Amino acid sequence: MHKSLRRSVALGAGFVLSLGALAPTALLVEMASAATPTAVAAPQSALDRHLPARWKARSNAAAAKVSIDSPAKQAVARALDPDDFECGPTDFDAYIGQLLAGLNQKQLEFLLTSGVLNFPTFDALLFGTAGDRRYALREEGHDLTKTFRDLRRFWDIQSSDIQLIAMHGDVLQDKARLVRLLTVFYGLSRAEAVDYAAFIVRTVAAIPELQDGQNPIFTLNAFAFTTEDETDPFLSRIPDKIVFGDGIIDALQAMGIGDVGPEAVLAHEFAHHVQFEKNLFDSPLEGAEATRRTELMADAMGTYYLTHKRGLALNTRRVLEAEKTFFEVGDCAFADPGHHGTPLQRERASKWGADLAASQQKQGHILPALVVARKFERVLPQIVAPDAS
Repeated sequence: MHKSLRRSVALGAGFVLSLGALAPTALLVEMASAATPTAVAAPQSALDRHLPARWKARSNAAAAKVSIDSPAKQAVARALDPDDFECGPTDFDAYIGQLLAGLNQKQLEFLLTSGVLNFPTFDALLFGTAGDRRYALREEGHDLTKTFRDLRRFWDIQSSDIQLIAMHGDVLQDKARLVRLLTVFYGLSRAEAVDYAAFIVRTVAAIPELQDGQNPIFTLNAFAFTTEDETDPFLSRIPDKIVFGDGIIDALQAMGIGDVGPEAVLAHEFAHHVQFEKNLFDSPLEGAEATRRTELMADAMGTYYLTHKRGLALNTRRVLEAEKTFFEVGDCAFADPGHHGTPLQRERASKWGADLAASQQKQGHILPALVVARKFERVLPQIVAPDAS
């Protein structure tokens, strides 16, 4: 079975926004549900007509196969049915609201149902390689390439096989790549894939707010992935990766932490690969507690690297300020297996990592990953102790 990790500052956030109307286009008129008397059935929407057979089951199976699903789905679901969610608004809501502003209900349903929120992720994960320019980091992400090389040097794991690639929303305007994804991963026939890919390209292009796929909502994620012990022949060929979405860089810049935020996210995701290599996912904990443990450990390891004299040597106060900002976006899914920990718990874990790095400053010594992990395990009960947040 493969192991995979995903991380997103949008996961679990609450969203409150008003849904505006959009200037009509021929396609959107086709998609809209016409107001009809109750005695007359509403016409079938364009999305319903173009959805492949058993699409919901295929979509769910695809996400389950790689244990990754778009965190933006929760945002769109909240926008459609805000009363269904008890988790209150967070500081991140305003940013997400801007990304979805102007979309009407049918357009939100298109995002939620069509699969487009996952297509850039799965395309990059399955087909992206470090040597393919279509998956290269944007210009403002070039510093991440340097940080990635430094992370390889810093941690005592075999990391030469890990690839850092970007996911871009431009795949939503690339019919050929969509057809490849739909046939190889979703199991559609070529005829089905060609028809559905054309519909996706046409629909995304017709909605100005989606920016031809460049709206950050499509790439608002970053995650580490490995297929160690994978038995599926296709998935087993995927190299170890860190996939970094354009949307994450945009979000961190919008939150005012673009100076250190991307490096902090990358350090966290690389820490997951340290965990993969050192078998640090093994734990007697289960469910949400197990995930919280590995996520908090990755927070601690990431900050240890960021502030260590022989790591990135960033200003500790600035790093902790930036991390606190995106920890506070909100994660109310306390019983969910994907729970990352409360903002205060994550802040404690990061501060612990920074303090550990500071204790090594005089010697300039880098502790082995397993030593850092053992020290973390001893303080984990204090880190997750009940808090008032």
